[in-house]
Amino acid sequence: MQNRLLKILLNLSALPLIGGLFLRLACRITGPYKARRRLIHLSGRSFISPDADIRCPDLRLGPRVFIDDDVTLFSHRDGGGIRLGADSSLQRQTIIETIQGGEVTIGERTHIQAGCNLTAALASIHIGNDVQIAPRCALYPYQHSFSDPNIPIARQPISSKGDIVIEDDAWLGVGVIVMDGVTIGRGAVIGAGAIVLKSIPANAIAVGAPARVVGFRGQIES
Repeated sequence: MQNRLLKILLNLSALPLIGGLFLRLACRITGPYKARRRLIHLSGRSFISPDADIRCPDLRLGPRVFIDDDVTLFSHRDGGGIRLGADSSLQRQTIIETIQGGEVTIGERTHIQAGCNLTAALASIHIGNDVQIAPRCALYPYQHSFSDPNIPIARQPISSKGDIVIEDDAWLGVGVIVMDGVTIGRGAVIGAGAIVLKSIPANAIAVGAPARVVGFRGQIES
């Protein structure tokens, strides 16, 4: 009975002007946080929380994308697009921002947990399929100049060594920071709190600040 009611509410949520009221009611019935993924399974469509904050003219969603409460997707006037692949998810308080031509692409079945910050300025962020990004990770494909002490740092230009690329099946632990020009190879694991300044090869395990490779998945320690 409840599933039937939810399906009715989800269909009504497509109505202009008043649809948001029906979506909020469906959310209240379903429950908080990840319990709302059930709404995707019932509707077969993407779920965008009515409490998400979105201003991105070039936003493209694959099927069954989950966007939680308090997610912010913001493109500046000179920013590029944001693309989310099928069955991907953004959990609450994640912020994705594009500036000066940067764009963000996120692959299929990739999950970005709460409180992450992805700011694509000058260069872009490309995240592959089946990537797991733990809470409070930050990806910055740019750096702020500060060389001239006579000019406030906020007025000095930004620069970039290139895009951030996170290949398929990688896993970033809690609080990882990834900087410009870095590629994290397929299947790599980055330990919690690491600061990644240089590229990490496929299947590597990297930890520390700055991050260094300490082994590879599948190796047997002697």
